[in-house]
Amino acid sequence: MDAEILHKALENLKDPAHIYGKFEAGEELDGNLILHFPNRPSLKMVIEIKKELRQHQLLQLIKTKRQHDNFLLVAERLLPAIKGQLQKEEIAYLEENGNFFLKTDDSFFFIDSNKPIKKKKDTARKGFTKTGLKLVFGFLLEPELINANQRSIAEKSGVSLGTVPGVIKTLKENGFIVTHKKNFVWQNRKELLTSWINDYEKILKPKLFRARYEIRKDWQKLQLKQGETHWGGEPAGDLLTGYLRPEEFIFYSNESQINLMKSYDLKPNANGELLVYEKFWSGDSGATAPPLLVYTDLILKDDKRCRETAQKIFDEYIQPIL
Repeated sequence: MDAEILHKALENLKDPAHIYGKFEAGEELDGNLILHFPNRPSLKMVIEIKKELRQHQLLQLIKTKRQHDNFLLVAERLLPAIKGQLQKEEIAYLEENGNFFLKTDDSFFFIDSNKPIKKKKDTARKGFTKTGLKLVFGFLLEPELINANQRSIAEKSGVSLGTVPGVIKTLKENGFIVTHKKNFVWQNRKELLTSWINDYEKILKPKLFRARYEIRKDWQKLQLKQGETHWGGEPAGDLLTGYLRPEEFIFYSNESQINLMKSYDLKPNANGELLVYEKFWSGDSGATAPPLLVYTDLILKDDKRCRETAQKIFDEYIQPIL
């Protein structure tokens, strides 16, 4: 639990709302918070504290809200779009700057006028650059890779040898690996996945984008070049689960633009339904990108069916390697 975020949030909530909070340890989530309101009965909330919240974490919060009607999210900072979705789901939240939303049967509080608190640049995660994120992806796919020699790690992940020490150092500094009997042991791999998804969305994915195309054939009849081009996103989700009817399409590919257009009868179109990204991992994962990447594509979309498909992929393919 990040007690500093909670402490600052409560301090900022007192002014101007005059709402006082007292933390109590509890067995559920990060504990309990007793909120005292002017001229109103106090409320006991079950809280969870996060530095930030991304689109792909909303589904879990909705589940938590169903389990705990008195749930309150405490966060360092929330994006406006995320706050809108939390309000729609009636999930109470408190930001570190004192912005606050709470809706019950007999109460409604909404503060959204406080400016974000400026933060110093975080240097502890400097290993998670574009190339570093490719390597972390390799570690997420193959947990045992962390104990291979560094040259093997680089070759297997398709990164330079010089990338490996910095990423391993960053994983250590952030508590994702510890040393035990001369080997590395993973800690908090689910948290690492969440962190990777956040950084992938902001840092890596935008740099992988190549172009958009119009598909002029039935996507299911396209014969992809083995090891070079793979379905991602919605079509990959459908292939893995049979649960999704794709409307937006993704290729991860190393093929040239000319080969893509010739082989798959594609037409360049800035508004086309097919988005092509650079393939950034080594090896042949079959017709689809690795399930972990397909899960990431789907969980980042603001679509209920995509998130449900992502959960199916998580349960079958990803949970066993975390």
